[in-house]
Amino acid sequence: MRILGHQTTRRLIDFSQPTGLLLVSVLPPTPYTENTWQIVATLRNALAPGSYLALCHATNEGRPEVLEAMGKAYRSGVGAGGGLRSAAEVLRFFDGFDLVDPGLVHVPLWRPDAPGDLPDDPTQFWVLAGVARKH
Repeated sequence: MRILGHQTTRRLIDFSQPTGLLLVSVLPPTPYTENTWQIVATLRNALAPGSYLALCHATNEGRPEVLEAMGKAYRSGVGAGGGLRSAAEVLRFFDGFDLVDPGLVHVPLWRPDAPGDLPDDPTQFWVLAGVARKH
């Protein structure tokens, strides 16, 4: 993969040491192909044990009819083949890593500062977030 082998990447990141991989809202535009999971797996596999993967991704769970219409509009607007994925599909990006609490959850459920910060319906926020550690 060109990203991992690029001289600037190698100069800035020591892949023999734990590091963090942030895939925050970069995966939704990627097409629904096996290649997407292979690309993420290649990036994950380059990380040393003790590294973290943080991922945020739009989901089609919660309000399927609204979210599917939104996903269709998104795909036509950005001209990409990706968009929304199910929680199971997003979870697959974490293969080989251990999710830290609270797991893969809707964004407002990711370690809120106070109980009052929780919305009545977290699924109205159609984005899932998770952080996992490589063992």
